[in-house]
Amino acid sequence: MSIPALLSFLLTALVAGLLGGIAMEAVLWVIGRGGWAKADMIVALGSLFTKSRETAWRVGLWLHATAAIVFAIIYTLVMVALGYTGMPQSAFLGAGMGFVHGMIVSLGLVWVVAEQHPLEEFNEAGLAIGLSHIVGHVVYGAVVGFVVGVAPL
Repeated sequence: MSIPALLSFLLTALVAGLLGGIAMEAVLWVIGRGGWAKADMIVALGSLFTKSRETAWRVGLWLHATAAIVFAIIYTLVMVALGYTGMPQSAFLGAGMGFVHGMIVSLGLVWVVAEQHPLEEFNEAGLAIGLSHIVGHVVYGAVVGFVVGVAPL
């Protein structure tokens, strides 16, 4: 792969990851504001590491943004390897990968993380939390796929 092609790939994955992460957080925010589930992923993730709410948002934001970019690189690699870099196939593949990714995250949240979370407010993760994270990850994947589909890869 040439240097310009590598830079194009990395820039596409960076933009896709950031936009996908923002879209995912927006979905989780709407779900939380609607009262369907307590889906504050940034604070929950950050407080896993800080053990407190005070600095959890800042740490969680950095962790989630970094993860969004890393996973966008993985999603983009899969799309390129399979030859699905055009719309609408890239968005559909991204949504499908997001569904699988969301299932794994949801199972981990419900079975492992909630029981051991240092903040009491995140000690329970039921069906609504699991479903909200699946929806968030599907949206993340679809946005990543959309960006890959419109990018000049």
